[in-house]
Amino acid sequence: MKTLYAYLFIWISMCTVSCDDWAPWTQWGTCSRTCDGGVTYRTRRCRKDSPMNRGCRTDDVQYRACNMQECPGNVLDYRALQCSAFNKNPYSGEVLNWVPYHDSKNPCALYCQAEGHDVIHRLANHVVDGTKCRNDSKDMCIDGKCWNVGCDGILGSKKVLDRCGICGGNNSCMIQRTPKFTWSLSGYGECSSPCGVGYRRAKPVCINRASGKRVRNKRCRSAERPKQQTRSCKLRDCKESPIYKWVFGPWSNCSCAKKYSWRARRCVMFFPNSTQTYVSEKFCDTRTPVTKQLCDKTLCPIWHVGHWAPCSVTCGNGVQRRGVVCQHFGKEFCDLKSKPITLRSCNTSVLCFVQNDIQEVILGESDSSSIKRLPPLKSTERTGSRPRFVAREWQPCSVTCGRGRKWRYVTCQVYVPRIGKDTELPDKECKGLKPLNSSPCIIQECVEQFEYRVVGMTPCSRSCLGGVQETIVRCVSIHNGSAVDDNNCKDVHLVPVERRVCNDINCPQRWKVGDFGMCSVSCGGGIMHRDVECIQEFAVGFRNGIHLPDYMCEQPVPTRNRKCNSIDCHSEWLSGPWSKCSVTCGQGYRSRDVYCVKKNAGGNYINISSTLCDSNKHPMDVQNCNQTVCPEPKLRALEVQFFQMDKLKRVKLTIGMTATILPGTTVLIKCPTRGIQIQDIKWLKNGTTIRYSKRVKLTRKRFLKIRNAVPEKDSGIYSCKAGSLQSNTPVSFSSVYDIFKATMLRQKYISGIQPMNLVARSISTKQMDPVSRKYSPLFLVKSDWSACSATCGGGLQSRNVSCEIITRDYFEVFPVRFCTKAGHSAPLLIQSCNTFPCLEWSLGNWSECAASECVRDKTALIKREVSCLSNDQAMNDTSHCESLGTIPPTEMECSNKDCKAVWIASKWTRCIGECETNGFKTRSLDCVWSKTRLSAGKECSSLQRPRTMKMCEMGSCSCTDESEYCSVVKMMKFCKFENFRRNCCVSCKKS
Repeated sequence: MKTLYAYLFIWISMCTVSCDDWAPWTQWGTCSRTCDGGVTYRTRRCRKDSPMNRGCRTDDVQYRACNMQECPGNVLDYRALQCSAFNKNPYSGEVLNWVPYHDSKNPCALYCQAEGHDVIHRLANHVVDGTKCRNDSKDMCIDGKCWNVGCDGILGSKKVLDRCGICGGNNSCMIQRTPKFTWSLSGYGECSSPCGVGYRRAKPVCINRASGKRVRNKRCRSAERPKQQTRSCKLRDCKESPIYKWVFGPWSNCSCAKKYSWRARRCVMFFPNSTQTYVSEKFCDTRTPVTKQLCDKTLCPIWHVGHWAPCSVTCGNGVQRRGVVCQHFGKEFCDLKSKPITLRSCNTSVLCFVQNDIQEVILGESDSSSIKRLPPLKSTERTGSRPRFVAREWQPCSVTCGRGRKWRYVTCQVYVPRIGKDTELPDKECKGLKPLNSSPCIIQECVEQFEYRVVGMTPCSRSCLGGVQETIVRCVSIHNGSAVDDNNCKDVHLVPVERRVCNDINCPQRWKVGDFGMCSVSCGGGIMHRDVECIQEFAVGFRNGIHLPDYMCEQPVPTRNRKCNSIDCHSEWLSGPWSKCSVTCGQGYRSRDVYCVKKNAGGNYINISSTLCDSNKHPMDVQNCNQTVCPEPKLRALEVQFFQMDKLKRVKLTIGMTATILPGTTVLIKCPTRGIQIQDIKWLKNGTTIRYSKRVKLTRKRFLKIRNAVPEKDSGIYSCKAGSLQSNTPVSFSSVYDIFKATMLRQKYISGIQPMNLVARSISTKQMDPVSRKYSPLFLVKSDWSACSATCGGGLQSRNVSCEIITRDYFEVFPVRFCTKAGHSAPLLIQSCNTFPCLEWSLGNWSECAASECVRDKTALIKREVSCLSNDQAMNDTSHCESLGTIPPTEMECSNKDCKAVWIASKWTRCIGECETNGFKTRSLDCVWSKTRLSAGKECSSLQRPRTMKMCEMGSCSCTDESEYCSVVKMMKFCKFENFRRNCCVSCKKS
C-alpha cells in the first residue's frame, strides 16, 4: 500500500494545470426541429490528469442553428404546439384549451392563455430549445435564454440585412447605384436519399436587395446568374429498410362560397424502431392520392326565378316583372348581391298611333290577340306628345240577349320621353271630350224568359302558388237579370261550368305566428313565449316553405314575448352561496346566509321579516364539509450518492443522500417535509443532538450548515428528525486513492475508450441536479461483465450499472429507474452465457471381482456402466460425446483364486447290450469352474480327461413290455430294431 501511495504522489506531482485538456467534441446531435429554425449541440469532457488541478477553461458545450428553411404548408406554431400539449390537463377542475402568450420580460418561458378566458399561466419554466423568442425575429431560446440569430443563420451573430438586402452589408449599393435586384442562392433542400449518402441542392433565386424578398427571375440579369450548388448529405445509415407512406391532414371545411375542399399531404419515412421523418415526395408511391375534392352544395341557398310576365303595354315601352325567391336550409341565406333582377323594361316594337288621343293598354294577362293593332305612329307625331285620353278595351255586354250595357276604363295619359313610357294624369289635363266609358249593347232577341247565366267566379282556392276558381252559374230572368229559383230553368240549356287557374304567382313573405305557451312562473311576473317566423312558401304542401330573416317580412315583427302573472308571490326562504370550507384538509364546516324574501309583481326580491316565513322549512345555514384527506407527514428523502472529486466552495445536500466530500468544503443539508411544521425539525449527529456553534449552525430555513468541514470533527451520520420520522445522511471524506479510482472509472466513458451510452439530446433525457439545481444529462455507467458462472450448460454473468450525473467537480449516483424514466433503454444487469450443453462421460462403479465372472485360470472380469450425459441427462446414443474422445472401458480383468477349471462327470448309464452278453456304460463330461460350477469353456484342455465309457456284463433279461408303444411295434414292424426288441420284449417274441 505504501508503494501505491508513493506512485500516486509522484504521478500527481508530475502534473500541473497544463496537464488538463479537452477530449474531442462529440458529433452534432439531431436538430430539435425539421424546419423553421431548430438548434443542435455537441459536448466535450475535460480530461483531468489530477483531481487537484483546476480543470479546463472555456465552454464544454456548443450550440448552432439548423434547419432554418420555412416549413411548407400551414404548420402549427411551435410555441402553440407546446401549449396545446397541456389541453388535457385539468386546471382548477376545468379542462381548458391553451394558446401561446408572449411575455416581453421572459420570452423563453412557456406562458399560455386559456382560450376564451382571461387566465394566463406559466406552464413551463423553459420552452423547448429552438423555439422563437418572438414571432417577428429569428432569435431562438436555448436552455431558457434568448440567443441572437443573425441574418446569416448563425447563433450569436449580430449581422443584419442592409438597405441593399445584403447580410452584413454596408449599404454600398446606395452609393454605387447597384441594381435593385440580385441573384442569391436559396437554402439547401431536402437530402435526395433518406439513408446513406445523398445530395442537397441550392438553386439561384432573384431577390430584392432592399427587402430581401424573392421576386421573379426575369428581373435579375441572366448573364450574372450563378450556378446551382450541390453538396453531399447523410441522414442516417441504411441499416434497416424503411417504409414510405403518404400521411394526410384533415379535409378543409366546405362552405357555399368554396367550390373545393383541400387536405395537406406529406411523404413520411417509417423505421422499424417506430421513428419517422419527412422526406421528399419522390420516395412515396407515384400514384398520388386525392388532395382535392368537390364540395357538396345540395344544401346551399339558391335563388329561384319565375317567368317574365307580359309587357305592361300593347305599344310603346313598358315593363316586365318576375318573382325571385331564396331557397335556403338552416341559417345561411342567399347573397343579396347576386340576386337576379325582378324588373326590366320592355319594348313592343309597335308605335302608338294618336287618333282622338286614345291608346289601348293591356291590364293583367289579357290576350293581346284580342286588341286591334293600329297603324304605327309616325316619328314626327311622337315628338310633340301631349296629354290624351287612353281608352281600354270594352268589357263584355251585361246580357246575353236583348238590351244590355258594356263598360270600359278611360284615363288621361301623357308620354314622357325621359323615362320612355306613359304616365297617368287627372282628366282635366286632357283637352277635348272624354271618350265614353259605358255604352249600350244589343244582343239577339231573348226567346225564353229564364236562362242560366254566369254571374261571377268563385273565390280563388289559394292566394298564391296557383289556386282554382270556377264560374258561378245562376238561373236568372232574361228581362231584368234577377236570380230566380232553379226550377224555372228546367228546360233551359245548361251552361258549362268553367274552371281555371288563379293566383299563379309567388307567395309573398309572411309571418307564421304560433300560440302563446304557458307562463314561465306562477307569480312575480313571468314571460309567455310564442314562435314567430318569417317564411315564404315556394311550393304547395307541408313544410314547403323557407325561413327568412325578420327584416324580409312586413314590419313590425309580431310580439314574441309578453308578460304574465304580474302578481306578488308568497314569502319564501332564499339561500346565498356556501362559503369556503373552514379547513383545507380533513373535516371542517361552511356557512351561508339565509333570508326571508318575497318576490313582487315586478320580479324583484324584497327582504321581509323572518316571522313571515315558515320556520319549519328554514334551510340549513351551517353544514360539515369533508375536504381531501390531510397528507400524511413525510420526510422527502432523496436516494442519491454524492462524490466530490474537486474543490467546491459549498455543497447543498438533501437528507437521504450519501455524501463523500473533500476537506474544507462547506456543507448545507436541507430536510424537505410535507405536513410537518418547520419548527418541529431537529438535527442529530450519530444519534445525539448537535451542539451548534459558529461553524456548525442552523440557517433561517432550518438547514444544517457545516462550514469548512474537516474529517476529524464532521464525519458521521447526520439525521433529520420530526416526531417519529427520521432520515439520515452519512457524510464521509474521500482519500486521494478514492478520487483516483473514481476518476479513472469515469475517464474511460469521457475519453472514448468505451463508447458513452448517452442518449440525452433534449430536455426529456435530463434530470434536475439536486446540488446545482440545473438540468443535467444522465449517463448510464456500466462496468464490464463478470466471468460466467458456468463453463457450459448455461451460466450467468452480471455487471454493475449506475445512473449518474457526471461533472468536472463531482458525480451523483441515482437509482437506475431515473435513467429509464428519462428515456434511456433499461440496461441488462444479468445475462446468460456459455449456453452450449455440457457433455461428459458418466462412469459407474466397478463390480466386485467375483467367481461368477471368471475368464481364465485365476482371472475374472469386473464391469461398470458408461453413458453419455448432456446437461446431466443420459443420452441413448453415445455418439453425442464423440468430441470427448475414446469411450472409457466398461470391463477389466482382475485376479481371483477361485477361478479354477475342473472336469465334472455325470453318473454312469446302465449297462447297454444284449441279454447275457458283454455290454458298456457311458457318462458325460463338463468343464466348469470349481466354485460356481459354471461352464468354463475350453479352460480344461490342459487337464487330464476322465474316462467316459467302460465295459459291463449283461445278465439274464426278464421279458417285459416297458413302453407304451409296444402294442403297435408288430404292426409297424419295429421289432427289427434292438431298442424296441429290448423294451417290447413280449410283443416282439410273439411276432
